[in-house]
Amino acid sequence: MIMNEWLKSRLVCPRDKEKLEIKDEKLVCPKNHVYPIVEGIPIMLVDEAETTHGYIARTLEKVSALETERREPETSPKRINEVDEFVQSEIPYTSGILYIPLRNKLTRYPIPEFRLPQGNGERLLDVGCNWGRWSIAAAQKGYQPIGIDPSLDAVLAARRVSRQLGVEADFVVGDARFLPFATDSFDVVFSYGVFQHFSKANVKISLDEIVRVLKKNGKTLFQMPNKYGVRSSYQQWRRGFTEGEGFEVRYWTPAELMKTFEEKFGETVMTSDCYFGLGIQKADVDLLPLPYKMVVHSSDILRKISRKIAPMVKVADSVYLESVNEK
Repeated sequence: MIMNEWLKSRLVCPRDKEKLEIKDEKLVCPKNHVYPIVEGIPIMLVDEAETTHGYIARTLEKVSALETERREPETSPKRINEVDEFVQSEIPYTSGILYIPLRNKLTRYPIPEFRLPQGNGERLLDVGCNWGRWSIAAAQKGYQPIGIDPSLDAVLAARRVSRQLGVEADFVVGDARFLPFATDSFDVVFSYGVFQHFSKANVKISLDEIVRVLKKNGKTLFQMPNKYGVRSSYQQWRRGFTEGEGFEVRYWTPAELMKTFEEKFGETVMTSDCYFGLGIQKADVDLLPLPYKMVVHSSDILRKISRKIAPMVKVADSVYLESVNEK
């Protein structure tokens, strides 16, 4: 498959940021780092780095097997009203515990509301895109998204779903700590439900990479968990107020978040995302059982009130950090 020309021109080696050439259907840098291309998807993982998720190991194993067997993974198209099997299976892991009853029962794709102004063709990087719900939401609002995720299965699903829905989006397999894009490539960088699972050290490494690939005065919008949220406090109590390990959620205080994002980007505004949990999306309320509908509506009411009563942001379970890259 043919790779998007803009993407091809902006890809660099994630290790040393050197330009890449295509040789024998692989991307190669001058220092001879080699990255496979699977079904037109560049696989830009750094295999010697610390693994932050099992997706990375599974992707590397799958790519190795595909190269050995010299075959491509199946990416059969779906009918417009048929929900992709990967999304059906993965939905509780990408969207949160409210979606557990929906596993393998989705009647439509849960595409969320994208809380950025209407776009006008801006290049947007969606970090940790998984099956592409936010990339699709961004495209529908006028942006040109590139989704990146360490899971090949997720990225292939993202491409299938975007094509099924008639949305233009491109995808890369990669790691937020080693972004394979040239400096000043993007107008906007977005991430939801991703950095909450990183250690705080890895979040800061990833933000440094985002500063590099984001244009001066470019915008960022990131969702993060608030340590002082009601549900967040309960979850911390359940695990003994430990910092978290593996893919567990790391909770940040509002002061920590503001300090970190202002140091990295500059001017930052924190607003409420949701209350009583993480990942609550009003756009999906029709899909949920009645008790969960009540949670969604209650969260949305509190979010709207927080616009007028600013201190309420500090007890939201999930917050947005919106920054302007001052570099």
